[in-house]
Amino acid sequence: MFGTKEGLTESLYIVGETMKPMLTNDMGSGIEIFDTSGPTGGGPPPHRHPWEEIYVVTKGRLQVMVAGETRVLGPGEFAHVPANTPHSYLTIEDAEFLTIVTKGNASKFFRRIAKEVRMEPLDVPHLVRAGAEHGIEFLPPGT
Repeated sequence: MFGTKEGLTESLYIVGETMKPMLTNDMGSGIEIFDTSGPTGGGPPPHRHPWEEIYVVTKGRLQVMVAGETRVLGPGEFAHVPANTPHSYLTIEDAEFLTIVTKGNASKFFRRIAKEVRMEPLDVPHLVRAGAEHGIEFLPPGT
């Protein structure tokens, strides 16, 4: 399979960011890749899930927290999140990055919340319920 960023047609608006699926489990892949972009201030609250996740920054800056350690990442830098590890990030400068996850059907969760959960203002109880049904646990701030 081959593709280009310009050829991506699906766009999911999630917690202030846009995620465009590039490769997903339902395409037969063992990993999922999303072309992700977001404005300053975007990003998910602390959470954990049963799949690994990697963020590769291509533009802008992200403040990423993994297991209590926080770093600011710029273009060319990445963060690896082991499965079931508390993590979050905050876009501190309009950013573009790849979100890469191991098999776990993250795309099903992303599609569901993009379709069902009100984002502005964020319907937190609905997000938490949907997350739990996909193996995602949202954690208190500072976790």
